Amino acid sequence: MVKNETLHIRVNGNVRSNAQNTLDRLGISISEAVNMLLHQIPLVGGLPFEIKVPPAPESVTFHSKEDLYEKLETGLNQIKEGKVMDADAVMAKLRDEYGFQS
Repeated sequence: MVKNETLHIRVNGNVRSNAQNTLDRLGISISEAVNMLLHQIPLVGGLPFEIKVPPAPESVTFHSKEDLYEKLETGLNQIKEGKVMDADAVMAKLRDEYGFQS
């Protein structure tokens, strides 16, 4: 099949780098991966994978008052140990690692 079309897309640099690293281990270029995706869309009638919001991490939930107190104590100990990040640093990390936009 002749390839005579060009796509120009903008992606977060870290998202591209993470994908490239994985595809390199598979021996597949980004161009080949995009071609595979585009071939699959009409075959399956949509995206060839499920898109959904992941569930909240287990560490966010608690099942008892004791569990809540234990998690609060763990958080306070982390603060005392200096294991903290300000909100701007957290948002920057999310943007860098996951392409998250605030």
